[in-house]
Amino acid sequence: MHNHFTTTTRRRWLAGAAALGVGSTLGLSACSSGDSATGAADGDLETIELLVGIVPVIDHAAVFLAIEDGFFAEEGLEVSAQPAQGGAAAVPAMIAGEMQAAFATYPSFLLAEASGVGISIVSLGIDGTEETAGVYVAEGSDIATIEDLEGVTIAVNTLNNTGDLTIKTHLKDAGIDPNSVEFIELAFPDMGPTLASGGVDAVWVVEPFLTGLEGSGAQKIFATYAGPTAEIPVSGVGMTREFTDANPNTVEAFQRALERANSELAANPDRARELVTTYSETSPEVAAELNAPTWVEGPVTADALSIWNDLMVDLESLSDPVDLESMIIDSSQ
Repeated sequence: MHNHFTTTTRRRWLAGAAALGVGSTLGLSACSSGDSATGAADGDLETIELLVGIVPVIDHAAVFLAIEDGFFAEEGLEVSAQPAQGGAAAVPAMIAGEMQAAFATYPSFLLAEASGVGISIVSLGIDGTEETAGVYVAEGSDIATIEDLEGVTIAVNTLNNTGDLTIKTHLKDAGIDPNSVEFIELAFPDMGPTLASGGVDAVWVVEPFLTGLEGSGAQKIFATYAGPTAEIPVSGVGMTREFTDANPNTVEAFQRALERANSELAANPDRARELVTTYSETSPEVAAELNAPTWVEGPVTADALSIWNDLMVDLESLSDPVDLESMIIDSSQ
């Protein structure tokens, strides 16, 4: 039986969404949340207009490729994107009904599911590579190795999520108590200036901010998608189970379009380098140098995401594993 979220849980997530302050809508057209049609015939779309929450990083290029190349339009969908600080911000907005889907990190989805919110993961996104995320310090810093991070302050874009969870995993692997490190939340665009001013000892960044930070002289301490977290699944697209239950045809159309986009980016990551300049403050010169993640082709599987259950339980971010099988919607079946 699906576990739909309670009134209390919805109220809590609504409060989180109200504090987002997310930016303007990006896409072919600014769209409101389309009302689900009742009694849709087999194959008919129950909802046409979809708003997808994204973070302005290269990882989320598939949404923009599917918009620009008409993959959504060919499925009869009108899709727009709205930026948020991170998946932990986009997911509450989706749960609040402000958008129909969120491109977010898998921990965001697992935490929502564990809190009693029914979440469906409808599309894979990207896997991490050694070059696409890491912990950096300012040029000339006394911090030179992971062992030097004990007792420091590290900025991540959202707390209790991919950045600090992968960092804690590496700290434990190196014999360092993760609780000795203070993590603070900071938007990606603010990390470079804050690091340079001495406001934090280190920052965790992904593309396109990583290449820009390296260009300013910042030094990499370690890659967070390596070693115990090598090639870890990073992010995908989720919807509330309430929405996917009510709109199965729309969900399948949405999945088909995104799978086409993932296949295109897997074969041609330069498209992502071009697209990221349209939805982030990334210059074409910096974009050309960006390290691309690995876009994952095919449907979502519970096995692919099980590492997050293991990692989050080990770090006590989750008290118990969530039922990933109940969260997966595989349109190929």
